[in-house]
Amino acid sequence: MSQLLQRLPPELNRKLERAEALAREAMIDVHANLALDLVSILAPRMPFDDAIERYLESMELEGEEKEAIGTRAVALMDEREVQEDLAREGTRGWGWDWRYATPLGVLRYIRRHQKRSDEEELWLELAAARAEEALVEGHMEYALQFVNVMHEHQHADPTRAVALYVERLELPELRARMVYQRVMAQLAEDLLPRLPDEQ
Repeated sequence: MSQLLQRLPPELNRKLERAEALAREAMIDVHANLALDLVSILAPRMPFDDAIERYLESMELEGEEKEAIGTRAVALMDEREVQEDLAREGTRGWGWDWRYATPLGVLRYIRRHQKRSDEEELWLELAAARAEEALVEGHMEYALQFVNVMHEHQHADPTRAVALYVERLELPELRARMVYQRVMAQLAEDLLPRLPDEQ
């Protein structure tokens, strides 16, 4: 695919670079908003910065992308949300207190703590699944832009355009396959010949 990229005319390459930059920015926003959804869910249990970190870890984000998303998520919070988070600081969690100072109390504390951990793991799993769907939807929009831009310049069939998109955006393998599959299915509605009974 990189050989195709080397053969692209400069004007087309510039348009694709712009579409790629817009896609990257849009995905940072998608991630940041999804991280803030998780902040709202976990607000009674942990500070917003811990919740954002849990989101970034669950999505296996690293490096500059992780930093950009974390920064954007914090920037999207308004002052009221930050103040509410600070006000909750003393009331969060299952703090150790005198009620747990017996052997039975310790057991009860461990069980409650385990239940809470299991619940949080489930929430993170659900949040990650929802995030994947939102990211695939977002990538589809920009992959279709690649298809349209390359079609305008009479370069490559749609399969190559989408493959070029997922390569340039360096999508994880599973997400790349989902984006490719869904874009192809959407294009099939317009590009496949109609059967006689569909005409």
